[in-house]
Amino acid sequence: MKYLLLVIPFILSSVNGIAKQDPQKPNIIVFFVDDMGWKDLAIMGSDYHETPNIDALAKEGMTFYNAYSAGPNCAPSRACLMSGQYTPRHGKIAVWNSKRGIEEQMRLEPVPDKGLPLDNYTLAEALRDGGYETGLFGKWHIAGTPALQGFDVDHETDAGEIKFKQTNDPKDIFKLTEEACDFMEENKKNPFFLFLSHHTVHTKWEARQEMIDYFEEKPKGKIHKSAKYAAMVKHTDDSMGMIMKKLKDLKLDKNTIVIFTSDNGAIGKVKQTPLRGSKGMLYEGGIKVPFIVWNPTNIKAGSKSYERTINVDLYPTFLDYANITPKEDKILDGASLKGLTFGKTKELPSRSLFYHYPNYLNGSKARGARDEYFRNRPVTVVIKDNWKLLFFHEEYVLDGGIAKIDKNNMVELYNLKDDPSESKDVALDNKEIRDALVNELQEWMKATDAKLAMKPTPENYRPVYKRNKSH
Repeated sequence: MKYLLLVIPFILSSVNGIAKQDPQKPNIIVFFVDDMGWKDLAIMGSDYHETPNIDALAKEGMTFYNAYSAGPNCAPSRACLMSGQYTPRHGKIAVWNSKRGIEEQMRLEPVPDKGLPLDNYTLAEALRDGGYETGLFGKWHIAGTPALQGFDVDHETDAGEIKFKQTNDPKDIFKLTEEACDFMEENKKNPFFLFLSHHTVHTKWEARQEMIDYFEEKPKGKIHKSAKYAAMVKHTDDSMGMIMKKLKDLKLDKNTIVIFTSDNGAIGKVKQTPLRGSKGMLYEGGIKVPFIVWNPTNIKAGSKSYERTINVDLYPTFLDYANITPKEDKILDGASLKGLTFGKTKELPSRSLFYHYPNYLNGSKARGARDEYFRNRPVTVVIKDNWKLLFFHEEYVLDGGIAKIDKNNMVELYNLKDDPSESKDVALDNKEIRDALVNELQEWMKATDAKLAMKPTPENYRPVYKRNKSH
């Protein structure tokens, strides 16, 4: 066996609302990609990449066109997915630390980053306690270990330890996929939760030379042009093909739900036209992601949804699929997508989506950024219907707050339906909507104990930065 099997006993209990083991529970597979953008798949509009296996998944399942990650980069998004909670509840707000970049250009002290607490009852723990065999293969990246947070089989890998030149296996794509297939075979008689968390398509870009050569000979697209990146996307698609073939060979496909998505948007040099921004930003290019749900028994082939979803929805959705009642003391910020994916409803209940990112993220002259120094300055965001408001902590704390809202640039407001590229800030043209969203956002911050970045001491005060007038 190529991975470490950890035997963790569990108690089937009704005290906390955990359902007893049921052999008819559907298997659940999350195929999780690192840094894949909203438009990187052929079926989502790439004019250069080739993704036949993932495209087939979409044609046989349901594709979501307004799906979001719960964070603009790896660790916060992954912690939100596993906890089912927004960042203020679990504290994992950054990758490495919350103070990345030129300190002289930081006007506030950011909120310190934390790891996902071990006492946070994760999605994997809920499924394991509900009768599932649970396995993680690949990237974890949210502190602690998968084995301590619900995974019976923990094959966490570090991209920095993968030796591509020796193995000709970019980021262990094929090795991880084979091990995931082994996990499915070993658990074919039990319901399982498989989290295949690839290191692709994160930098460093790596792919087999013959695949790079193939794309070098192919005419470049208007949106996408990198042969190496396209080759890495294709290898990721090959992995999906291996997973789907194994499912069908084991005759598990009819009782398995497959989710394909990404942890955040693409990096800046991989365009996502017409979206503004990229990984690390709270503009659409940093948080809008591909999202496909597949199950031949319950999901209508070729179905589409334009409902806004976010990855905190996966926790309640999976429990709903598995007929597991959440623990009474567990706060879940998402909504179940079962009715939507199974065709029982076409709409979700009206709701707002939130982001809290009270930290600095470096990225000199990043495309689409608010200024030339950072991809992100401390900000909280609310999306409601077609409106999106960004609430910047620096101007709120240091430049007069709400009393000066018409002049201090503390908020930006966009109509995502009319302006998906977020090119026109309409905060001054829609003051009633702006003020209502500011109020809602502040009420949410109070309810979740979302901390603002902190005011510095006078001797550490930094000057006002110059905003980019265009992006």
